[in-house]
Amino acid sequence: MQRTWFLRSTMKLYDPKWKLINLEDEKCCSRPTMALELVAGAFLSASLELLFSKMDSREVVDFIRGKKIRGKKIEEGLRKLKTMLLTANKVLNDAERKQITDGAVREWLQELKNAIYDAEDLVYEMKNEALRSKLEANQSRRRKMLFKVRNFLPSRFDFKKVEERIKNIISTLQFILEQKHGLRLIEGVETKPFRRISEATLVKESDIYGRDADKEAIMKLLLSDHQVGGDKICVIPIVGMGGIGKTTLAQLVYRDIDNKVMEKLFDVKAWITVSDESDVFTLTKMIYQAVTESEKWSITETFQLQHKLEQFLDGKKILLVLDDIWNVNYQTWCALKIPFDSAANGSKISITTRNENIAAKIGNVPKHELQMISDEDSWRLFSKHAFSSVEPIAYPDLLEVIGRKIIKKCKGLPLAVKSLGGLLHSELDPKAWENVLESDIWELPQHENNILPALWLSYYYLPQHLKRCFAYCSIFPKDYTIEKGKLIRLWMAEDLLQPHRNKPLEEVGNEYVKDLVSRSFFHVSSFGGLTMHDLLNDLAQFISGESCLTLDDNYSWGLMTKKTRHLSLLRYQSYDIKKLRAGCENKVLRTLLVLDAGFISKEQYDISFTQLQSMQYLRVLSMPRNTFRHRNPLSTKAFDSIGSLTLLRYLDFSGSEIKEVPDILCSLHNLQTLILYFCLELTQLPDTIDNLKHLRYLDLSYSAIERIPDTICNLHDLHTLKLNGCKELTVLPSNITMLSNLQHLNIWGQV
Repeated sequence: MQRTWFLRSTMKLYDPKWKLINLEDEKCCSRPTMALELVAGAFLSASLELLFSKMDSREVVDFIRGKKIRGKKIEEGLRKLKTMLLTANKVLNDAERKQITDGAVREWLQELKNAIYDAEDLVYEMKNEALRSKLEANQSRRRKMLFKVRNFLPSRFDFKKVEERIKNIISTLQFILEQKHGLRLIEGVETKPFRRISEATLVKESDIYGRDADKEAIMKLLLSDHQVGGDKICVIPIVGMGGIGKTTLAQLVYRDIDNKVMEKLFDVKAWITVSDESDVFTLTKMIYQAVTESEKWSITETFQLQHKLEQFLDGKKILLVLDDIWNVNYQTWCALKIPFDSAANGSKISITTRNENIAAKIGNVPKHELQMISDEDSWRLFSKHAFSSVEPIAYPDLLEVIGRKIIKKCKGLPLAVKSLGGLLHSELDPKAWENVLESDIWELPQHENNILPALWLSYYYLPQHLKRCFAYCSIFPKDYTIEKGKLIRLWMAEDLLQPHRNKPLEEVGNEYVKDLVSRSFFHVSSFGGLTMHDLLNDLAQFISGESCLTLDDNYSWGLMTKKTRHLSLLRYQSYDIKKLRAGCENKVLRTLLVLDAGFISKEQYDISFTQLQSMQYLRVLSMPRNTFRHRNPLSTKAFDSIGSLTLLRYLDFSGSEIKEVPDILCSLHNLQTLILYFCLELTQLPDTIDNLKHLRYLDLSYSAIERIPDTICNLHDLHTLKLNGCKELTVLPSNITMLSNLQHLNIWGQV
């Protein structure tokens, strides 16, 4: 049942004519599942490398050896565990390749992945306990006390249970490894990733090929002042399958339309990404915010909001783009368009959709259907990304021969062509190009409009560290704009960034983002945020499998399994208390990310926190409040629960009604990111803030903070301090220059 939901939730993004959507057809379901789980274990090698480094760290080794007899048994168990994981690592590349056609190998990789997660949890818990003990010892010596410091929680570390957990993991791994011989997995098979050698791979997203005629046709309709029947507004549908370039074309026309005439053609221009939104109030709200450039209001009734929009549009000539429409029915559309009757003649609405039925219901002019681009245009687009606009003649002749064969397999789909062009950029070895051309992935059963093989290939040849970072992004819903800095901090909290020489982790993360953008896995929006194409979001979801899950009002908490490690929540206002408690029973969760808090009762909000104490492996906790709605103060129990999450690295309390940061939060010695943005009641930080030795990012913007304690200057890892709009703050600590690693100090808006 869970697998069925997963397919249903992701496959809806494909062309409605696709046979793949028929979930009742067992053959149709089994084949794509086999292909789409191609990369289920592709980043395990990188996970193991990190795990081994934690096992061998000086803190863990010294901590274990200090426990005498039981410590020796644990050390012996870890040594055996590492040997078994090294054995598994030798066959990972062959397993990743064979799982394309072998379901048993796929299942083997999934079980291995879960065992590695369990081992990671154990080692991180041990490393954390070692650090906590060391900090307590240092505090005791410094204060010349023989008892433990109150700011640190008493140890619940049970070495007997640790020994049992190691035995259980070893037993599981023994069973898994016994199967590798029967699966005929070969050691030493190499998969060479295509590496970047230049940052010149970044390209302009507006560069499109083979769409001149399409652009002119849309421009002609937008420039026309003719009315369509009795409608004042011309509604122009742009239709095509995913990845064909509907949004790119619409963006190009939207940007260039004013350059076609001597004067401004439209009084108001707005762009709305619709996706799954379908109710009249939500869509009207999005449109009103876009056309008025306002986010503040108190209107809760649809008719009042539509009246305000109607008044604003009265007599104005507008251009509105509704991008990526999925499920707006005719009745919703009739209600939605009522306010536009007040707009001036010549107003236009352009929609993009994959659904021809929606285009027929909404559009009042014939649909403009995008076709695949020609082989020659595909080659030009491929060359743009593969050769950075340098003439292919400057490269070995054989590359063009192979490249033209590769783009034929993309069947004229721009996203696929662009993705493979980015994959092969700066790769001059013809053999590497031939490996892509001759990959078994191309031979997977093809269905109508099946374009995923090219995207799988682009992912398959990513460096391992980028595979893990990309897969983690499945936690974000479709059409979600990701702030680059936030993404890097989340990667950092999950240990997905590999330290490189003396580079700060923030710089390493920035390089990862650049690399993924250059390979077309991310698109940089006009506001600098990162977005993922729907098909790439689907790919990330398939890669992460059950380990990442996004829930909203449409899906039950019951979908979360014991294998779910990363969870994000949307429209988090209607869950009842029982569902909330059930959802918080996942004790192995590492990420809990609330993306839209919505309306939450005080009881729900308190339970959300008090239930957290069982999530001992949580590294990311982001539960911001919507400050324009009602707010409730956090209870003491809530703080106590959070204070027990000693592995926590990322904490976001934005918009919370807290007056002071309690000392217990300063016991979270692993914390790297603390966000207290728009906490309007917050007036001070505790002097014990310097216990957060690993804190790198602190955001107190738009709080009522009056003073920054001098102890903050002991946070030598602090990279960013944000104090924007802190009008009550009049002076900074006198010794702030002690923050030797501080790169960003934001203090605008103080007056």
